[in-house]
Amino acid sequence: METVRYSEDVKDVIHLAGKLAKKAGLSKPSDRVYFQALLMTHRPFNRLDSLLKELHASPRAFGKHLKQAASLPSPPATGDSLLATAETLAKTTGTAAGSKTVLVDVEHLLKAACMSSEPALSQVIQKFQISPEKIDNSLVRVKRKQGRNTVLFLAKELLEVVAFVLFFLIVIKSFIGELRLIPSESMLPGLQVNDRLVIERVTRWNRPYQRGDILVFYPPMSQLKKDPVSLFLRWTGFSGLLYKKDDYIDVAYIKRLIGLPGDTVEVIPGEGVWVNGKKLDEPYINEIAATCTLVKPEPYCGPVKIPAGQYYMMGDNRNQSLDSRYWGFARDERMIGRAVFRIWPLNRVGSLPPAPYQAGK
Repeated sequence: METVRYSEDVKDVIHLAGKLAKKAGLSKPSDRVYFQALLMTHRPFNRLDSLLKELHASPRAFGKHLKQAASLPSPPATGDSLLATAETLAKTTGTAAGSKTVLVDVEHLLKAACMSSEPALSQVIQKFQISPEKIDNSLVRVKRKQGRNTVLFLAKELLEVVAFVLFFLIVIKSFIGELRLIPSESMLPGLQVNDRLVIERVTRWNRPYQRGDILVFYPPMSQLKKDPVSLFLRWTGFSGLLYKKDDYIDVAYIKRLIGLPGDTVEVIPGEGVWVNGKKLDEPYINEIAATCTLVKPEPYCGPVKIPAGQYYMMGDNRNQSLDSRYWGFARDERMIGRAVFRIWPLNRVGSLPPAPYQAGK
């Protein structure tokens, strides 16, 4: 005995027809309901779409004429007549040699519609002059074109997927956060080389950066090109693939925020860091700095006042860090985000602890 199997498209039609029939108060779907469901489950690039295109029809045109013919009486549903006819057609023409399973596809439902006695449905089918023979001829042309268009279709699908991924990558990186790799020893001992960190960009809108935050930013000497290629690479995070670190294009640093706008910072070699006349408690550093703030062109050791919209940044590994002592202040508009969580290595996964003075200790 032959086993009947429905294609995924036909399963969708059956499911929708059941819902439409229930909404209309019918015990079972009528031919008209099945046909309405067939048109409503239309999806671009599926077999029905290609078939109707070859028949010079469209779901919208079918629906329009079916609505005009809706005044014609529809006989009560006595069973799944359209579906039963489609199964019979599939059994007659769709069984492969040696196979005991027949597949009911959308073309069988369309052929069954041509054979239906339901008045409104018959009127619409006649309007478009569709017959089972025409459907068979159209199927031959569809299969022939599908072979030619496979590569183009796959290329189009691939481009759509890539565009979708890039769009959300840019949105996430620009407004939510990103991942960063620690490339140097400037933040030892807290952050090790090759640590992977989550850099968030959300709280900056309602929480100003605080002293002790670990921030990722573009230092003054880092070039931020604004040509389309550079902007795209920066927005997607792929700038490292094109530009070398030695070029200083899009090179970002990760340091700890020591001085806020308006603060006075003084680094005293061998003693520590004073902010607004108060020495910072810094249990996170590797060792006390041996170098004071150097203001070019002449070395200068003494307090420096931080201008508005700028920050004084220092690495925790004070004597192995290229920071504000050497290149000046970091600008607010060049801030990328705040490091909040370590995701690698697994044995050190967790949130980054705040500086003791930030925590109010």
